[in-house]
Amino acid sequence: MDRSYAARGLLAAGAAAYAVSVAVASQHPGPRAWALHLPGFLPPPARFLVMALLFGAALLLVVDLLRPGASRPSRPEGAPRRSVSRDRPARQTPRTMPLRLPRWSGWLLLLPWAWILWELRVRTLFLGDGTIWLGGIQSGRPSPFSEPLSAATWSGYASILRTLGFPVVAPTVGALSILAGVVAAAILWGIASELTPRTGSRAFAFAVLATLGLAQLYFGYIESYPLASVAILAYLWLGLRRARGADHPLWLATALAIAMTLHLVAGYLVPSYLYLALREKRPLHSRAVLALLPLAGAAAILLFLGFKPSQWLVPLNIVARAVQPGHDIAVFAKPYTPLSLGHAWELLNAILLVLPVPGLLLLAAAAGRGVGGEATAPSGPGPDAATVFLAAAALPGLITAIVLVLPVPPAQDWDLASIMILPLAVLGVKVGCSIPKVPLRGTRGVALVLLGAGATLSLVLVNANETSGVHRFETLVGPGAKITAYGRAYGNELLASYYEDRNDYSRALVHAQRAREAEPTNPRYWVKTGAALYNLHRYDEAIPVLEEGIRRGPNRDDAYYDLGNCFTRKGRYDAAAASYREAIRLAGPSADYLNNLGVALYSAGESDSARLVWTDVVRRWPGYGRSRRALLRHFGSLGSDSGGVSSTRR
Repeated sequence: MDRSYAARGLLAAGAAAYAVSVAVASQHPGPRAWALHLPGFLPPPARFLVMALLFGAALLLVVDLLRPGASRPSRPEGAPRRSVSRDRPARQTPRTMPLRLPRWSGWLLLLPWAWILWELRVRTLFLGDGTIWLGGIQSGRPSPFSEPLSAATWSGYASILRTLGFPVVAPTVGALSILAGVVAAAILWGIASELTPRTGSRAFAFAVLATLGLAQLYFGYIESYPLASVAILAYLWLGLRRARGADHPLWLATALAIAMTLHLVAGYLVPSYLYLALREKRPLHSRAVLALLPLAGAAAILLFLGFKPSQWLVPLNIVARAVQPGHDIAVFAKPYTPLSLGHAWELLNAILLVLPVPGLLLLAAAAGRGVGGEATAPSGPGPDAATVFLAAAALPGLITAIVLVLPVPPAQDWDLASIMILPLAVLGVKVGCSIPKVPLRGTRGVALVLLGAGATLSLVLVNANETSGVHRFETLVGPGAKITAYGRAYGNELLASYYEDRNDYSRALVHAQRAREAEPTNPRYWVKTGAALYNLHRYDEAIPVLEEGIRRGPNRDDAYYDLGNCFTRKGRYDAAAASYREAIRLAGPSADYLNNLGVALYSAGESDSARLVWTDVVRRWPGYGRSRRALLRHFGSLGSDSGGVSSTRR
């Protein structure tokens, strides 16, 4: 069998299998095929668009396979194009002269790209730790954890927003990741230019890279990963340039140091850097210094940010626990080990979500090389430096993704997997552009771009539609999902908070109860359930739940506050006053806490004490209306509204 035919056949078969798998998984979307079930959550018009792209791509690849002459040798690099007509005059008239746009005009495409990123930005923050990051950014205290430079960058950006008078809310904060997406697009063009010098193939290589599932990170995603992925892309681009002798190696060392401080997991790139550093034509001591530069630079940045060496070990300890099964408490118990079919299935989902087309190109290249048939002359003595560099980056990243089994559901933590397998995607495009007699252009190139666009668009459209995003996340952490107890509890807590913010307390109660059932030892989930019951006016049910939450976590002021509200509604004013006092003791003076204490005291007949409390609230918080109205109602001659119990905390 002809090797190019085998490669094209695998492309066609793989695309068809992928499209059919997506169609089947989308009929009844469940939690296991989370890379394939996405169209099942979309409204009909969007679902039709995505499926049309996927099946259209598969059809084009089948046509490319069956059309005669598809395996003709491609034109050698640098060879002149053969004229279609030998008798055509050489001179071109203005009418026949092709339109040539200036080189800078390509940069104008970044404007519609930025508009697309904004219009299709995420409407929920369930994936990753977006909710936690947004809360930390709004409070001015994002947790550095394993992403110290990312936390500092987000904090600096939030400071700029405040200085300019913009609210620090999800849309304005997410604009930073959109800016990162614009920068990433420019870097991807640079990478595509390094992967293939041919102009036509370069455009298709860029389009394949631009339609990676990783692009979701740039649609208003609030996390460390948009910034970290841009740094990794910049490192890969500079590494490809350095592999052919361009630029000073200091640029590459700087890029790696920045990538590692944006997210410490980027340390998997060190072997690829060492490969380039040690092959430098420099004295041994110079190469040794170059090899150590990124580590020294990363340490300097961490120390500058106040990230102490003792804190560096925290992420490493978590990684060690993730790699070594059997060392976790029950709530973190993993549903599978690193070397298991279950984990292999989750990793396959990540690959299908992030890099379906590069993965297909890798398989096609392997088929083209492995099938016997006509002899193909080797193109050189071995892989070039660029290919070795990408392989040295891709293999450690893939190994890291294999050995890490974290307690968060893989579908929720897909962003971490995406930056670990990012070099594998670039390697796939590099290898795909080098398949003999199967150039990445024409019908074949269009089909692969459509396939990538359909796959990525399904993810983007789901997260750009609030209803679709919520429904999918409920599926990922709901019954039937093979995830840890921690992952189920954490995911359902996010959903409970989401519905609570929208005053849908019935749905909030469902997810709060699921979180409590998954992790009954965590007092936070008992308090969450009790608060939902209180908001549903089911006070008799809420009281024992809140009391159990206090027994399990006696230092939670919110539990005492909610319990005091329940006692007030039930007319148990002395018990309510005691609960409010304990909440104030734990959290300090709060307008709501003190106001509700005044309500309980007044209702218990202690009007003088209530008046003192309300007066203190008005003095501390002049704009707080509840206590002011209570004073007017009970101790003055004006005001028709009584001071009621505040169910929210200030």
